[in-house]
Amino acid sequence: MNSELKLTSVGISYLNQARKWTYFLSIIGFIFTGLIVLMALFFSSFMAMFSGMDSSYGVSEFTSMGTGMVTVFYLFFALLYFFLSLYLYRFSKRVKGAINEEDSSQLEDGLKNLKSYWKLTGILTVVALGVYVLFFLISILFGAAAFAGA
Repeated sequence: MNSELKLTSVGISYLNQARKWTYFLSIIGFIFTGLIVLMALFFSSFMAMFSGMDSSYGVSEFTSMGTGMVTVFYLFFALLYFFLSLYLYRFSKRVKGAINEEDSSQLEDGLKNLKSYWKLTGILTVVALGVYVLFFLISILFGAAAFAGA
C-alpha cells in the first residue's frame, strides 16, 4: 500500500483557487470582526444617550436591563468570527507556501487549519440547531399554556 499521495497540476490549480477565495473571505472576516467589536464597545454608550428619554418610549426599561450583557454577547460572537477567519487565513497562507515551495508539511498544516475551520463551523451549527429546537419547544409550551388559559 502506497502511503504517499501526489497532487496533479489540476489538483494544485483547484487548491490554489480555493486558497485565493479563503484568503479573501478571511480578510473580510477580520474586517467584520473589527466592526463587531466596535459595535459592541460603543453600543452601551449609544444606549446611554437614550437613558434620559421619557419612559413612554420604552427605552429606559431596555437600558435598565443592562447593555453590558449585549456587549458581552457581541464580543463573544466577534471572538468566534475571529477564530473562523484565522483558520481560513492560516489555511490560505500555508497552502500558498506549500504550492510555491512544494512543501508537503505546509500543505498538511494548511489542511489542519481547514479541518479546524470546519470543525468549529460544525460545532456552531449543532449549537444553533439546539437553540432553535429549544426555542421551538418553549414556544409550543407557551402556546399550549395560553390556549389552555383561554
